[in-house]
Amino acid sequence: MFDAVIIGGGPAGASCALWLKMLGFRPCLIERRATLGGLQNDNPYPNEWIASAPNRTGYEVAGDIHHHVLAHDIVCRLGEGVSTLDVIDGGFRATTTSGAMVFARAAVLATGVRPVKGGLAASDQVLIGPGRTMFNAAFDGQEVAILGGGDNAFENYMFVRKRGAATVHIYARSIRARREFLEKVPANDVRIGLYHVEPERPAVADRRYDRLVVLYGWEPYLPYAGHLDLARTARGFVETDPECQTSIPNLYAIGEIAQRMHPCCITSMADGVVAAKAIQRSLEQDAVTRFVERVRASRSAED
Repeated sequence: MFDAVIIGGGPAGASCALWLKMLGFRPCLIERRATLGGLQNDNPYPNEWIASAPNRTGYEVAGDIHHHVLAHDIVCRLGEGVSTLDVIDGGFRATTTSGAMVFARAAVLATGVRPVKGGLAASDQVLIGPGRTMFNAAFDGQEVAILGGGDNAFENYMFVRKRGAATVHIYARSIRARREFLEKVPANDVRIGLYHVEPERPAVADRRYDRLVVLYGWEPYLPYAGHLDLARTARGFVETDPECQTSIPNLYAIGEIAQRMHPCCITSMADGVVAAKAIQRSLEQDAVTRFVERVRASRSAED
């Protein structure tokens, strides 16, 4: 029986496991990839938003997370996903894709997000989500349609332009990008409103393109918890209180799966700390209660 089982080894899950270990508890971290670091493993760009890690790429940040956690002898089951998470007497049971069962008093959901596909399938002509796929794609001389109206759509418009694309158009039902990007993208390259996508051609609004880039945002990744009666937001993210507690007692959700704050590497790490301290308070209160009972029993025996 572990003190906590943490599902997902990205910045949030790794931070939570590290803090629990440093606080004197026994966490178990389960990660479906062979390495820790989450979506930072798909980020080849320098992550300039981390004040303490200048000029470090996402790959390097992920590597730092991986080595730091392992250096603290935290129990990690790498290369294993979780097929189901169940509530049992006294805690939780996580069943991994290899059939192993991990028991713990508390559980933490930290499996992050996946790109929204919008009913489309990835192919050589249809790229879904930012990161490694975009970085490795060739755009020189191509006509490209970017689907989406958020920061990723506008930022990747500029990336595709720098990669030598002949034409780049953004198709957005609404605009959600920040001002910095709006000022850098020509208005005549943006189409606002409903549009029809034909991925097999590929085409958007009856216009042919060489490539479609789908950047519809993110959705929580929770295939192992669909049977749990978790309270969700209108967009499907897990609802939590200020201590990252979900609607199920002793079950926490941290990082982008909950989107309590602006989703990024740093806020995910902060969530991990918040959840670890909440678990500490819960477990130590139980220990204090048991200790007080032993003291009173001892005094009664002496009397």
